[in-house]
Amino acid sequence: MKLSSFLHPHFIKIKHGAASSEEVIQDLVKEICREFSPEFEKKVIDLIMERERQGPTVEKGVSIPHARIEGFRDLIIAISIPENPVTVDGEEVKIFFLILTSKTASRIYLNTLAAIARLAKNGELLKRIIAAAKPEDVINIIEKEGIQVKEELTVKDIMEKKFPVVAPGETLKEVIDLLHREDSLFALVVENGELTGEVRLLEIVEKGLPDYAKSLVNLKFLKTFEPLEGLLEKEERIRVREVMSPLSVTLTPSSSIVEAVVRMVKEKRFYIPVVEDKKPVGVVTLKEFVTRILRV
Repeated sequence: MKLSSFLHPHFIKIKHGAASSEEVIQDLVKEICREFSPEFEKKVIDLIMERERQGPTVEKGVSIPHARIEGFRDLIIAISIPENPVTVDGEEVKIFFLILTSKTASRIYLNTLAAIARLAKNGELLKRIIAAAKPEDVINIIEKEGIQVKEELTVKDIMEKKFPVVAPGETLKEVIDLLHREDSLFALVVENGELTGEVRLLEIVEKGLPDYAKSLVNLKFLKTFEPLEGLLEKEERIRVREVMSPLSVTLTPSSSIVEAVVRMVKEKRFYIPVVEDKKPVGVVTLKEFVTRILRV
């Protein structure tokens, strides 16, 4: 089903005068709830604002406030294109897509969120939508783009496309510097464009610890930094190939999210690399699963 089939001109505001995210939400909900009681309208606004306080969904200048409503029997998308960009969670937002649906319509709800997230990554398309003269133009632009609300979500819909990469010949110092810059606990090892393994901060630290420290039962007497000094001494000599591990599991972009989560649980991993033609194209993490699936 096309994303455009969920859109109606009455629920699209062009050059919207709202100055804040809350104003945008209130105005859009008011349009949607014209046939409902004031109490229901307030309930919807409260639910959306509660969800926003947990952490707004913002993708490249697009905000997606949303809520699942008990007893609501439809899926409605309302759009706001503010006259002036609105700051949400420190980001400048130029388009709002507000989504309301039933608590029981989980699959279509998640797939609609994924479709809008894909739209948000198309810079040229966003420019055309922002420049639209009237609501009907917005619908026509999205219709011509042919964005589909897919039947099922896959790993490709939630994977992170930016991830740390190192080569087998790099030193531990280079890896530690990279992990520090990227605020990451792991890096993928790539040689000649192909994924050959992984290196994790835990194994790096383990490599630097002396054997006596690893064999101790009671560690409370270790008060000095001495056991870790070996890591500092060796970090410029030890190479990635000496500490890297082969990958026990990988996924493809078309793998299901259920498969990804089950594999993470079985393998006791918080991330799994996504591979296509032996090349790493992304990483699916438990964090993204929680953010995009469990807490949408």
